[in-house]
Amino acid sequence: MSDSGFGMLLGHLSTNLLWLWFIGAFVLGGVLVYGVTKAGRLRRSERAQLDRNTEARQRQEDPYKRPT
Repeated sequence: MSDSGFGMLLGHLSTNLLWLWFIGAFVLGGVLVYGVTKAGRLRRSERAQLDRNTEARQRQEDPYKRPT
């Protein structure tokens, strides 16, 4: 059984742990990319509900404000 490369320098256990770190970093990166792309994007119904809530809050705070 001959080792070469990282296996020779780090040993089998360390090499396996190194691969697990790479896999974990890849998965974490994928989750972060998904979260960043999803952030701030609302469905049409969610956007309409948010607009209605905003208008109601504005009317509540300033009932004399002209509706736009």
